[in-house]
Amino acid sequence: MSRHETLRAGLRAAGLGAAATTGALVGFGVRRGAPMTVLAAAGDRLRGLPAFVAPDRSFGPSALLGLAHHLVLVAAWAALYALVAVRLQRARGGAAGTVVALLVAVVAVTVDSVLPAWVCLAAGVASAPQRVLLAIALATALTMGMAFAQRTEE
Repeated sequence: MSRHETLRAGLRAAGLGAAATTGALVGFGVRRGAPMTVLAAAGDRLRGLPAFVAPDRSFGPSALLGLAHHLVLVAAWAALYALVAVRLQRARGGAAGTVVALLVAVVAVTVDSVLPAWVCLAAGVASAPQRVLLAIALATALTMGMAFAQRTEE
């Protein structure tokens, strides 16, 4: 696979990963009573405000900031996944991509407890069970996105 094809595969994986994980974050918000709650809390945290304290839980500036931040991070993780998975799949076959997707997803959600908010999915406001669900959604979406990308290349 050429560099251009790897980039296109990474973009497809990023699109599917962003859709899956953003949907999960909105679902977490629905469970709290407002769909944008988690994204707004992430935006508040990125702005230096305490998460889940501000009364605005609509699709306002905090939610937009949280969403933009989340999409950029998912794209970065998907690009990393594409770079590693394409090389491993050439050498080892299709199952390597799934293993790499699981590793990338696990690392992406476990760094939330160690790194600053600006490098954590959902700015680190997701609870531990929610981070597990985000990891599952991200790993599944990355694997499916790469499979879809490779199928359309043939």
